[in-house]
Amino acid sequence: MGLDSVELVMSIEDKFGIRIDNSEAEKIYTVQDFADIVFSRIITNPTDKCLTQIVFYRIRKALRNLTSIEKEIRPDMKISELFTQSELKEKWSQLKMDVGLELPDLVALDFNPELGSHVKIFGIKTIKRTTPVSKGTLRQLVDWTISLNRDKLIDIEKISSKYEVERIICGITEDRIGVPISEIELHHSFTNDLGID
Repeated sequence: MGLDSVELVMSIEDKFGIRIDNSEAEKIYTVQDFADIVFSRIITNPTDKCLTQIVFYRIRKALRNLTSIEKEIRPDMKISELFTQSELKEKWSQLKMDVGLELPDLVALDFNPELGSHVKIFGIKTIKRTTPVSKGTLRQLVDWTISLNRDKLIDIEKISSKYEVERIICGITEDRIGVPISEIELHHSFTNDLGID
């Protein structure tokens, strides 16, 4: 386990007030593995509130004010269906203000899909560009928003579900390793997909 991995484990231990043995930490390969271990160590306080629903309705209300979309705004709708490429930057900034929460940062491919997904140097494919945020769905935007605003939206003393644990771990992973939240998925391997040593 490399230094990045150790720092990530320590950050998550501190956040949840738990300890993970070295032997257990060495068995953590994916984001989901991490969430499973943490969830098994904490006490949950189930509640009737649905965090994803609350955040979705907040985003949907702001989107209705910003767009002239006549069709229903649904969780499976792609962000790119709501804004034209030319209005994306301005509308995204306004959406952040209206929602009152941090949203994922847009990337170069959001504004110029012609860039291609890889940067080539001397004709060799070297660096994969960040996936455009606008290609994500509103359901993904809700997940990303909850992860980015975990301290505002999730009471660490009253975790109500495994989903909340997953969102906190994704958010801490984004903070610690610098991979954009839109690039972190539960099935991702820390080493192979996220580049942690």
